[in-house]
Amino acid sequence: MMHCDLCEDNEIANWFCKDCDQSLCDKCKRSHLRINVSKSHNVLLIDEGFEMGKRNISILCLERYKLFAFFCRTCQVNICSKCLSMKHKIHDFVGIHELQLEVKKQLEDIIKEKKIEKQIMENNYHDSVQHKGESEIYLKEQYSIIDDRINAIKMTADEEGEKLKKSISSEVNQQEEEAEKGKHKLQTQTVLYDGVIQTVQQELRLQTASTLNVFVKESITKLKALKPTSITIPEMKYHFSKETVDRNEIREMVGRLQEKPIIDVDNVDVKSTTDLKTLGSLFSMCLSPGGSIWIGGSGVACKMSSDCSSTLRQIPARGSYSCGYIACLQSGDAVVSYGSTKYIDRFTSDGRRIEFSSLSPGVSYDIAVNSDDQVVIKMNKTTIVTLSNEGKRLREYKLDDGIRAFSTDGNIIFARKGSGFLEILDGRSGKHIGHLHVTLSDIECLTHDSYGYLLSTNGQRNIYIGYKNRCRSTCTIKCDDIIRIFVNKDDKFVDSYTY
Repeated sequence: MMHCDLCEDNEIANWFCKDCDQSLCDKCKRSHLRINVSKSHNVLLIDEGFEMGKRNISILCLERYKLFAFFCRTCQVNICSKCLSMKHKIHDFVGIHELQLEVKKQLEDIIKEKKIEKQIMENNYHDSVQHKGESEIYLKEQYSIIDDRINAIKMTADEEGEKLKKSISSEVNQQEEEAEKGKHKLQTQTVLYDGVIQTVQQELRLQTASTLNVFVKESITKLKALKPTSITIPEMKYHFSKETVDRNEIREMVGRLQEKPIIDVDNVDVKSTTDLKTLGSLFSMCLSPGGSIWIGGSGVACKMSSDCSSTLRQIPARGSYSCGYIACLQSGDAVVSYGSTKYIDRFTSDGRRIEFSSLSPGVSYDIAVNSDDQVVIKMNKTTIVTLSNEGKRLREYKLDDGIRAFSTDGNIIFARKGSGFLEILDGRSGKHIGHLHVTLSDIECLTHDSYGYLLSTNGQRNIYIGYKNRCRSTCTIKCDDIIRIFVNKDDKFVDSYTY
C-alpha cells in the first residue's frame, strides 16, 4: 500500500503523477490538476504507475513503496527518503533530480562530442569524394598535357625528318653536279691525251735517221707536258641505318622534350645589388601598389625605390625589435609583425608608426595581405588569423606548419614541410583546393609572381622559378643563405640574406 507524497495526513495514494514522479491521494490529485503548473501532467492510477515502474528502471522503493528521491553514490543505488534516514544516512548521496541534470549534461556532452566526430567523418568523406573528383580532373589535365607533348614530339619529329630529307637531297644533288663537272673535265683531258699521242705516233713513222734524234726530244717534251686529272666523290654527311634509330634514342629524345619549358623564359640573372648594411640584417620585404619596396631590418623599416637604389623613408621600429615580417596594404602602408611580441604595427607612407593590432599569445610568424586587403598572420606556426585593414580580428583557422605565400587571386601557395609539392589553399578558409607538383623538399622561401612561383631551399644559393605545375628554370645568387624572396612591379625578384 502506498501513501500520498504531498499531504501530511498520510492518506492512501490511488494516483501517480508521471511528470512529478509522485504518488497522490484523491484530494491531492484534484488539487494537482487544478494548478496551472501541473494541470497538464499525466496522472495515472497507482497500479498503472507501479507497473510502469516495474517495466522501467524502478522508480519506486519496493521496501517502503515510496518514490526514489536520492541516489547513494556509496552504494550506487536509488533510495527513498526513509532509506536515507536509516541505513544510508552516513553515505555520500545526491538528490535524484540533481543527479538527473548531471547525468543528462554528461550524456549531452557525449552526444555533442559524437556529433562532432560524425561531422568530422562526414567532412572527411566529403573531402575524399571531392579529392577523387579533383584527381579525375587532374588526371584529365595531365593526360591532355601528355597528349599535347606527344603531338608536339610527333610534329617536331616530322619537321626534323623533312629537314633531314631536304638536307640529304640537297647534298646528293650537289654531289651529282660536282660529278658531272668532273666527268666533263676528264673527257676533255682524255681527248687531249689522244690527240698528242696520235700525232707523235704518226710523225714518228715519217722521220729519217737524221731528224729522229731531234723529233724524239720534242715529242718527249710534249708527252711529259700532259698532266692527268681526277675527281673525288666525297663521303655522305648523313648515313642512317636501321640499327641507329632504336628505342633508347627515342626515349632519350622524349625525355629531353619533356624538360622543355612550357613557355620560353629568358635566362635568369642578377640585375643589380644594393648594400643596405645600415639596416643591419635584412629580415623581410614587400611590394607596395605604387611599386616601392618596404624592407624590414634590425629595429628599423625602410621604404625603398622599386630597384632598391634609393631610400624614400626610414622609420624606427617598436623598441629594438627586428621587423621580422612585413606586408603592404592597398593604401601603400606596411604592416609589421615582430615575431616575439604580440604587437602588429602599421608604418605609414608619410613616415609614422602606429599600433595596428595586439594578438595573443604574442608570437607571430609570416604576415601577408590578401586580395580583399585583409591582413593574414601566421600565429604559433599553425594558426592563421585574419584582420581587417583597420586591425579588427575577423576570423582564424588551423593550418599545418610550412612556408606560404599569397598569389594574385588571394589564395595561398603552401609548401608543407618535408613534402614534394605545393598546395593551393583558399585564402579565406584555408581549405585545400588544388596542388602543384615540384621535386624539391625543405623549402625555405616562397613567393608568387604574375606567371608562377619562386622558391628556394634551406641552405642553398639557388632560386627556383616555377610555372604552373613544374619548375621552369633556376639561377644562383651570390650569397650564403637565402631567407626571403620577393617580386617587384617589373616581375624582377629581389632576395635578402644574412651577412
